[in-house]
Amino acid sequence: MARRVLSWALLAALGAGCAAVPRDNPDGPTISWRRAAKHVNEFVTVEGTIVRTHNSGKACFLNFHPNWRQTFSAVIFARSFPAFPPKPEEHYRGKKVRVKGVVVQYEGRPEIILESPDQIEFVP
Repeated sequence: MARRVLSWALLAALGAGCAAVPRDNPDGPTISWRRAAKHVNEFVTVEGTIVRTHNSGKACFLNFHPNWRQTFSAVIFARSFPAFPPKPEEHYRGKKVRVKGVVVQYEGRPEIILESPDQIEFVP
């Protein structure tokens, strides 16, 4: 799992190789979770409903499709758990959300690593 651990601040600071973020939209474009794979290495806001979750104790996976092995997920690692509500797997399950960050590829699927609750918001 060490390969996927990328600092939110580091990714934002790097910018090189990432799509430019318009100054009038610091959260990047808002896209459907279905399109996340087309935006690897880009800072975007991904919208969808979390339909499945799993907390292994080392990471909490917020999945936007039952087939989590091939589709977009948001991931919270244990070191960030204290910043999030208790039991994030229950708190976010079934909710429509927007998650923002750099889309990375891990084992062939797109994901955004969440290090702060500021990266995820409920959509009314």
